[in-house]
Amino acid sequence: MDSESPSGILISVIIPTTRRPDLVQRALRSVLSQTHRHLEVIIVVDGPNPETIAVLAKVNDPRLKVIQNDLPRGAGVARNRGAASATGEWFAFLDDDDEWLPEKLERQLAVASGPEGWSLVSCCCRVCTPEGTYIWPHKLYDSSIPVDEYLFDRRTLFRGQTNFATASIFVSRKMFEQTGFGTTRQNEDTMLLLRVTKLAGGKVVMLPDTLVVLHHEEEGLRESLGASYSWQEMLKWLDETGPLFTKRAYSGFCLIYLGSQAARHHEYRAFFILLMRSFVRGKPRLMHVVTFILFWIFPIGFRRRARAWVNSAAQPAIRETNPQMPIRG
Repeated sequence: MDSESPSGILISVIIPTTRRPDLVQRALRSVLSQTHRHLEVIIVVDGPNPETIAVLAKVNDPRLKVIQNDLPRGAGVARNRGAASATGEWFAFLDDDDEWLPEKLERQLAVASGPEGWSLVSCCCRVCTPEGTYIWPHKLYDSSIPVDEYLFDRRTLFRGQTNFATASIFVSRKMFEQTGFGTTRQNEDTMLLLRVTKLAGGKVVMLPDTLVVLHHEEEGLRESLGASYSWQEMLKWLDETGPLFTKRAYSGFCLIYLGSQAARHHEYRAFFILLMRSFVRGKPRLMHVVTFILFWIFPIGFRRRARAWVNSAAQPAIRETNPQMPIRG
């Protein structure tokens, strides 16, 4: 095999997991079935979990390496530990409840190995929810605006217009060693994107290909590596990370991201705190404020059904740019 060709490049895949042995097996199968065969898979079991360790011990593939943390430390720390053990030239990350299509790594590597000098390559995702299956994002990231504004300066009532899933990230080893996911339990993937684009001067591209499947069918019902919800902690994280956010993105994060979470958990004290903070430290759009208020008026079930209808209506146009991915309503 020619070590100069994309097929000869070693890719390290890092999967953090906790107490979900059945799901992590599905994720692992999607990695071992990749058309790009020259890879290593590092699964980081976050905390004591004999059942998962036993299941993974039965996998007969020399490309698999299992690491276990003595104590639960969160997804970001688990990914960083996996990356520290990796030997590949490129890193790819997958959550234990998601999966990849077979050509995911091959297509991303083909772009990353080109002359453009990309530091990070993303792609579109098929998002499976109880209400239906959609292709996200509707709008590809093209570097015309800062990545934080792309993610949080939302100009629509419903999610799906923008998206940067962790499972879609394909980043060079050199870039990751300068950035990493950070050590907090809040928004590790956002922190990586901010560091790549704003601190390290990395170049990011998003492919129109739908190569990742995100499973949200049991949203909120499964144990995961994500942090326990706390809008206060996330607001503290936002203030500490503030210099990396534009004012538009700061307001969008407060009102849309934190507002939706606080309203879902009936944290009514957050209403005035988040609204005031968005005006004092940010620059909210009318859409931010309107959407924020609607979060508190309409229950999450109603919003999800409305989002399903809007996303389903948007799919015909998206299907044209993602013809390889079937869509069901």
